[in-house]
Amino acid sequence: MKKDTQSILFWGSLWGITESVLGYGLHLASVALPGLPGFVLFPLAFFFMRRAYLATGQTSAVFSAAVVAALIKMTDFLVPNPVPILIVNPALALLLEGAAVAVIMIYRKDRELRVPDFFAMGIVWRGVFLLYMLLINLYDLPAGLVTSGPAVALRFLFVESVINAGLMFAITRLDKKAHVPIRRPLLAYTALAAALLAQFFLP
Repeated sequence: MKKDTQSILFWGSLWGITESVLGYGLHLASVALPGLPGFVLFPLAFFFMRRAYLATGQTSAVFSAAVVAALIKMTDFLVPNPVPILIVNPALALLLEGAAVAVIMIYRKDRELRVPDFFAMGIVWRGVFLLYMLLINLYDLPAGLVTSGPAVALRFLFVESVINAGLMFAITRLDKKAHVPIRRPLLAYTALAAALLAQFFLP
């Protein structure tokens, strides 16, 4: 396995683990604190995508890591009685996050990312996801973000993007360590196996 592929698989798998384990806990907590998953999970996703980029030097690694995380989520189709919409929607969100981050990074090229760039990443993927929600709502599929009132949609689009931007800016300032490729295939395979186990055994 090439070292770039190993790095993408490793960081994408860690992202998948985070979505399964931490995401599960945050969604439970969101009953008391609405919006909590959205405040936290996208900045963490950015951390993993950024690490994949720094390990490979390729912007394409950003979206590739998102593909790994989304495919891990899609393995829920292998469990008994899967609910397709509850699998497709989160997987699509991961892909949109990866696409938005990659597009903004390509646009900025070698310039340093700033708070408006991080805000734009959130607005882009969330805006597209809301349009998707509007579309599936036409077919009577669950689309709570657009059927629960404008306050919910606005919080999702703007408030969460503002909080994300601040956290993502902090990540770029605090995560200053040297970044090297993942050179041992065992690390990548172990991370992938852990992500798959977490996905299978958590509700």
